[in-house]
Amino acid sequence: MWKNIEISVSFIIFLVAFIFAIYSFYDNSIALGVGAFICSLVNLYYMIKELKEKREGNY
Repeated sequence: MWKNIEISVSFIIFLVAFIFAIYSFYDNSIALGVGAFICSLVNLYYMIKELKEKREGNY
């Protein structure tokens, strides 16, 4: 159950960071956009790692 919550929260953070990155690039704030994009990539990596662990059943 906790794995599902971790994956859901990670997906929400990824989605918010990605939308914020797009908005920052649109608003010509390159530094914030790059920071938010990096944050979204890190969350995407974490989410994929958690999904793989859940599929293997090693939790």
